[in-house]
Amino acid sequence: MSLTAEPLGVLFVAVAIGFVVLLFLLPRYGPHYTSKLLCPSCRKSFNFHWIPGASIASLVQRNYRVLKCPYCHKKATFDIAATRVRTAKPAKKKEKT
Repeated sequence: MSLTAEPLGVLFVAVAIGFVVLLFLLPRYGPHYTSKLLCPSCRKSFNFHWIPGASIASLVQRNYRVLKCPYCHKKATFDIAATRVRTAKPAKKKEKT
């Protein structure tokens, strides 16, 4: 009976490690992006932080998200990949010789 319980234990540990990596480490250190969005109703801009492929909904919806504006609270569909903001890397300091 211990032979059937052992693979289940290994599977449980693997799922637990994957859960920790997906929910705690990827949002902080992983490949996340920021999109600068403009609400079509109130014309105010706001930022949306997202992780590509982090959930099943993001895989199904691809580049589009239905979001509620934080200012006027109306829902709208946004193309988050087209409005992605690329932040410039900081310039390296040159050493004086």
